[in-house]
Amino acid sequence: MEMERILVVPTDALYKRYGIFEGFLRVELRDFLDFLEENGFFVDRPDAEHDEGKKQVIPYLVFLEDGKILLVKRTKRQTERRLHDLYSVGLGGHVRMEDGQTPVEAFLRGLERELKEEVVAKVNQIDFLGLINSFQDEVSRVHLGALFVVKGAFERMNEEELFEWWLVGLEDLKKYENTMESWSRIVVGVLPSFLSRR
Repeated sequence: MEMERILVVPTDALYKRYGIFEGFLRVELRDFLDFLEENGFFVDRPDAEHDEGKKQVIPYLVFLEDGKILLVKRTKRQTERRLHDLYSVGLGGHVRMEDGQTPVEAFLRGLERELKEEVVAKVNQIDFLGLINSFQDEVSRVHLGALFVVKGAFERMNEEELFEWWLVGLEDLKKYENTMESWSRIVVGVLPSFLSRR
């Protein structure tokens, strides 16, 4: 079986461009796409999983319907054991080499593919907010989140056996924070200011 090759960027190039940051950083989409064009490349996934010299680029999609956020809980049927039974407000996954001819094309098409793979929904609008970076745990240290808010009408998760899910008001998310994976805790802190501008 052919090895999965995924999109990464050098960690030092990321910090040279944007500084060393913990949490969320507001970045314009055009600037990030330029950064990917200059620095993105593909590696075999196993080679990236524990290499902190590279960041695996993950489109991280927060789904919003009428002011309510899609909250999911990852079940034990998921392959990533480190995320079992944790709540999340973000969906997404790796960008693959076969998603596009260049890192930028692969990133944009990978984003669309991930959305279609994860949810059955009508999508009305997608906004890029910026980047998520964290040193809090071993998963976060080898990944870089590209945070998008997706507005539309949610129907269901595609892989229903892998998730439980709810549509939750922003004010109710706080009660789940202590059992959220680290990126979701970051996003919960960012969303109020984003939503207040809409």
